[in-house]
Amino acid sequence: MSKTIEKGFQLLDLFTEEKPFWRLDEISAYTQIPKPTVHRLLKTFVDYGLLQRSEIEKNGVLVEGDTYSLGLKLMYLGSIVSSNLEIRNISLPYMKILQSKFNEAVQLVSRDKDEGVYIEKVESTRPVRLYTKTGRRAPLYAGACTRILLSFLPDEEIADILKRPMTFYASQTPQKVEDVWSFIHETRKTGYAYSDSELEEGTVSIAAPIFNRLKEVEFSISIAGFSTSLPREKVKDFLVPLWETAETISKKIGYTNPYPYGFSNIEKH
Repeated sequence: MSKTIEKGFQLLDLFTEEKPFWRLDEISAYTQIPKPTVHRLLKTFVDYGLLQRSEIEKNGVLVEGDTYSLGLKLMYLGSIVSSNLEIRNISLPYMKILQSKFNEAVQLVSRDKDEGVYIEKVESTRPVRLYTKTGRRAPLYAGACTRILLSFLPDEEIADILKRPMTFYASQTPQKVEDVWSFIHETRKTGYAYSDSELEEGTVSIAAPIFNRLKEVEFSISIAGFSTSLPREKVKDFLVPLWETAETISKKIGYTNPYPYGFSNIEKH
C-alpha cells in the first residue's frame, strides 16, 4: 500500500504550471510506472476530484478526452490551507498578548467537517503545561473550543452531526445528544463555552467565537489550562479579555458588525 501511495504522489507531482496537462501514456513513460497502474491511479484521483479529465467534442457530443489536469478538490483544499495560514498570522500577536495576561495556554481552532482542528497555540510558561499541539483534532460536541464551532451552526446541520456515534474521552464528556443541545443553547445565550474534563481529565477551556466577513463563526479562540487555575467560578475574570481578542481577530478577517458579546453579557449572567 505504501508503494502505491508513493506512486500516487509521484504522479500528482508531475502537474506543474509549465506542464498542467498529461496523457496516460506520457505519465507511464516519464515515471516508468506500468500503464495499468497509472490508469488505476488516475481513475482514483478523478473519482475523488483530485484530477479531472479533459472533454472533447465528438459528433456534437462532449466525450472524455485523453488528457488529465489537476481537479477542483485541490483548489478547495488549497483554500483551506491558505485560510488557516492567514488566520494564524493574523491571530498570533493577539494570542500572545492574551497569554501574557493570564499565563495560560491560548488556542486557535477551525472546523473541518464534524471535527475541530487546533491550528495555532501559544504555550503557558508554567512548569506544568497543557499538552495539546497544532494539528490535533477533536469532536465538535466535546471541549469548549470545538463546541463553540458547533453551537453557531444551523440547527439542522447540528442535528445531522449529532446523529453520529459519540466517543467517551474523559469523565465529563457529554454522552447524550440532549446534553450537547443544552450546552449549545447556553453558549448562544452567554457568548462563551466552558469545558472541564471533557477531552482530557483535569483540563479546562474557556472559548469564544471568531466571526468572518460573512458573519459566520469560522474559528474559535480559547484560554486553556487545568481545573485548579481555571475553575468555573472564576470564568468572569477571563471573559472580557477573551472576547476583546476574539473581536479584534474577527474585525481583522472582515467582520463588520458589532461583536455581539462583551461586559454587558457578564452583567446579565
